[in-house]
Amino acid sequence: MLDLYSVGMERGLLYETIVTTRNPDGTPNAAPIGVICKEAQEVVVYLHQGSRTFDNVRREKRFCVNILRDPMIFVESTIGNLDPAKFQTQGQDFIIKGAEAFFSVEVTSEKLVQRDDHLGTSTLNVVKARVHDVTKNQEHVNPLNRAIYGIIEALVYLSRIDIVSEDERKSYLEKLSETSRVVNKVGSEHHKKAMKKILEFLEK
Repeated sequence: MLDLYSVGMERGLLYETIVTTRNPDGTPNAAPIGVICKEAQEVVVYLHQGSRTFDNVRREKRFCVNILRDPMIFVESTIGNLDPAKFQTQGQDFIIKGAEAFFSVEVTSEKLVQRDDHLGTSTLNVVKARVHDVTKNQEHVNPLNRAIYGIIEALVYLSRIDIVSEDERKSYLEKLSETSRVVNKVGSEHHKKAMKKILEFLEK
């Protein structure tokens, strides 16, 4: 039986996925959602009030997680409604055609919380869900974690920081600080160690 580890996820890490849900009228909805792998068959998601995904999960108590790397799917499901032709049905769920892997989940607990951060105050639904029916469409699945891309961006800034103007240097330092925040939020200990080494080198 396949589980989250079999599709490349690691315990405790957050992955960028496309979550698909069913709207009240029976049509599909897709949205980029960060999914935390808690255990081999458990995920946690933080859903913002005001989104269709928030409402659909509250109503249906289930959703589907699609692992893919197609940039246009991420863009189109963020700035508008994903073309219905991009979906297919899998039992009672909608999935994204061409996904590297996908799995359905059933909500086991929900908790509404208020969060204050640099974006302001928002209401979140902290959803824990049990994983079912993991499907791999290719042998090697590569779920997206932002940490490795953050490290690559940090290295680009680091390689240029001594040849740019003072204003650009300040901008790069601000970007490095934000990149470090993201890596430490979503990355593994290995990612965090790599980011720390970058910052230590910068201080020399």
